[in-house]
Amino acid sequence: MENKKSPLQKFQRQPKLYIDLPSNGKWYNENIIADGTSTSLAVFSMTANDEIAFKTPDALVNGEATANNMKSCIPSILDPWNIRTVDIDSILIAIRIATYGQQMTVNTVCKKCSEDNAYEIDLQKYLDYYVTKTYNDTVEYENFIVKLQPLTYRQWTEVQKKQTSFQRALNLQIPLIEDEAKKEEAIESIIAQINELTIMSIINQVKSIEVDGEIETDPQEIVNFLASGQDVKFFHHVKSVIESNITNWSLPTEDIECDKCNHKDKLRVSLDTSDFFVTG
Repeated sequence: MENKKSPLQKFQRQPKLYIDLPSNGKWYNENIIADGTSTSLAVFSMTANDEIAFKTPDALVNGEATANNMKSCIPSILDPWNIRTVDIDSILIAIRIATYGQQMTVNTVCKKCSEDNAYEIDLQKYLDYYVTKTYNDTVEYENFIVKLQPLTYRQWTEVQKKQTSFQRALNLQIPLIEDEAKKEEAIESIIAQINELTIMSIINQVKSIEVDGEIETDPQEIVNFLASGQDVKFFHHVKSVIESNITNWSLPTEDIECDKCNHKDKLRVSLDTSDFFVTG
């Protein structure tokens, strides 16, 4: 029996735009992105299944929805969990443009008169903005040279999950403890875990440390050295560069004005996937 070709095949998704990754593929190989290339990546619109996934709370919390979406809409991305955070915003913005168009409506309430306002945001300018950014991957301190790398999407997701868990415990679980001594003990435990998470999220962005011509790349040795084997000034110096990178790679603010009272303000668009991937 002859296999008849479906007439629907010629109407399958086609690329809507092409993007260059801001990282220039610096931390990727052919197992993460097809052919190891980071330029002119084809971006397709979301499917119905992709959109439904973003309405599933568990898939949002554990990052599965976003990871699967990246792989579905940009087929060149083979391992979305190892995409670096400096590329994530551009990828998500490109997928939204491919799906819903270049313009996005953002609703906000005026801080002065409480009027509801709607603003049209051009997302293309954000893609243009990110390709101009440079990631500072080198920290020099005394005779040390520290090489940095952004967190992977998996690492970032794990940090977000733990932060959410700690916040939930502080807001919901701790108030239920009646014994004051036990409550104080529980609070101290959570704060200690938050501090440890903060330290580890910084250290995980250190790729190597060079001193006197020798280079250490073993993650555990780096953890031991930065967490407890060096002056705290060393850690804070590395931390300040990482925080500067984070600030430098944040979305720029928008100048807005209230339609009712003309109050002027700044607006930073949120890329929270729970509301970013909706029509509008």
